[in-house]
Amino acid sequence: MFTTVLFGFAILAIASCQPPAPDASCFQPNRAVTVDDCCRMPRSVDPAVMEKCGRLRPAQMPAPGTARTEGCCVVQCVLTELGGFANNALNTDAIKRSLTSTLGSDTNLAPLIGATVDTCARQIQSDPAYNVAPVSASPDRAGCSFVPQGFLNCVYSSLFKNCPKSLWTENSDCQALKQKLDSGCPFFALRGHGPPH
Repeated sequence: MFTTVLFGFAILAIASCQPPAPDASCFQPNRAVTVDDCCRMPRSVDPAVMEKCGRLRPAQMPAPGTARTEGCCVVQCVLTELGGFANNALNTDAIKRSLTSTLGSDTNLAPLIGATVDTCARQIQSDPAYNVAPVSASPDRAGCSFVPQGFLNCVYSSLFKNCPKSLWTENSDCQALKQKLDSGCPFFALRGHGPPH
């Protein structure tokens, strides 16, 4: 499942000019509820794409707060496979088509997709922290961009915060997750699996 694999990855900064590392408190394994429990969105990417891109996951991931030079290759691969990312730029039309065919299968989510994609694309592509040159941890591999991960974090955070009532579980734990997002925790970290290993 796209969310199962993809949301396990969070980008941590390698320099002050790049996206800031999420606070370690954002990663709380075995929490009572997760974002998936609170807003039941349909699968957003074909499992075959996730299987292919999941192979790019580094063998060992640093702990939260530890600098890393790579970690967003899976997310970049997913968006590239969907035609939504090339030459360090987002293709919002392709992303909208893809998300409309998956998430948009829920008639309550469908109206949110276009505006969410456009808003997040503008936000991430204009943020200099995401537009740094990709950096690789290994000289034999190309570096991966921070843009796809930042973009998808924005998209899913926005959809979660505006989750339609038909998909939303109303309780104090779910409201607390919205507050975590508002405090700067990445959506990916709130899936309850703890930091990526």
